[in-house]
Formats: sequence, C-alpha cells, structure tokens
Amino acid sequence: MGHCIGYLDFRKTKHTQRQIRKKIGGFAYDPHESSGYHGNLTFHEKPEYKNREEATKAIERIDRVWYDDHAVVYKEGRTKWWLVKYEYHC
Repeated sequence: MGHCIGYLDFRKTKHTQRQIRKKIGGFAYDPHESSGYHGNLTFHEKPEYKNREEATKAIERIDRVWYDDHAVVYKEGRTKWWLVKYEYHC
C-alpha cells in the first residue's frame, strides 16, 4: 500500500467546510486500517492568497508531516476558493 497526496478545489461558501470533510472522509482512509478519516485537516481562513499557485506554495510551507492535511483560501477573479491538500493510503 502506498501513500498518495491530492489537491481539491471547492468554491468557498458558508457550508463548504462540511462538504470538504464529507468528500475527503469518503476516500482518505483505508477501512482495514482505521475506522475513518484520520481527521488531521486544518482550515486556514487567513491569509487569503492571490491565486492557486500561491495557495499551493503556502500549503507546502505549512505541511510538515504525513497525514497533516490543510485547506487555505485563494481568490480567482471575485470568487473565493478553498484549496485542500489531503493524504491517503493508495
């Protein structure tokens, strides 16, 4: 079994954090190894990054260990997005 890293983008709304947890909880674990998602997701509301590239670099600076997932906010035009980095067994 390997270790995989993925990124997902979600339009930022007042319900997005719940949607993100539901989405990554559906596949970011191996049911034979645990009873659910490892649960190490941290949402960083501030600062807001200028674009996805800046947000990706910010996550790379924040992330220090395996299974330490992070979500940061970035803007694309007038729309705000969550960029979520998640890790899972694959």
